[in-house]
Amino acid sequence: MAWARLTTKTLGSTATSITTDTFTGEKFNQFLANDYRAGTHNSDGLIRVNSDSGVNYARRNSINGAADATGTGTSGLFYNVDNVSTDENLTVGYFINISTEEKLFIYNRCNRGGSGASSAPNRREHVGKWANTTSQITVFAFVTASADVFAVDSNITIIGSDGTPSVVTWQNGLEFHETDTNKDYVWNSSTNAWIQIT
Repeated sequence: MAWARLTTKTLGSTATSITTDTFTGEKFNQFLANDYRAGTHNSDGLIRVNSDSGVNYARRNSINGAADATGTGTSGLFYNVDNVSTDENLTVGYFINISTEEKLFIYNRCNRGGSGASSAPNRREHVGKWANTTSQITVFAFVTASADVFAVDSNITIIGSDGTPSVVTWQNGLEFHETDTNKDYVWNSSTNAWIQIT
């Protein structure tokens, strides 16, 4: 299984959402987000896929290890950690993306919890689902309430498992030892091929 970047979106100006370009749907996916708020945010943000704002999501989450909270028939999956002005956030997650099945998500999110080493980070653990059973996810978005905005350089990256990694960035002369056959190979970047060393 090869992991490859499917799409990435970085904001060049403040916005109320970070929405990826359309990408090719794959079965197994990771998503990474590094987002910043510009000004105070007063409500939980949402993850939405394929521009679906209908009540087609359900979620369960825990904040800093507290008891689970649940939501069903919601218009997106929650992602905030807490309501802290101009906070920095990191999200790492996974989702299954089979067109005929509900799309399951698991993701963790943290923020700095205040500046300096005297403030412990906050965390939130999430699971959720998008109940659609007819389409693959091909657009991914973080959405804020109308008065909230993401700051410049906020980013989402989607990684898929069925992708073909680019080989043009491999260094010419890279060596590989195949332990099953006990043979050595060297990478030729001009031909994009492994050459056996004899």
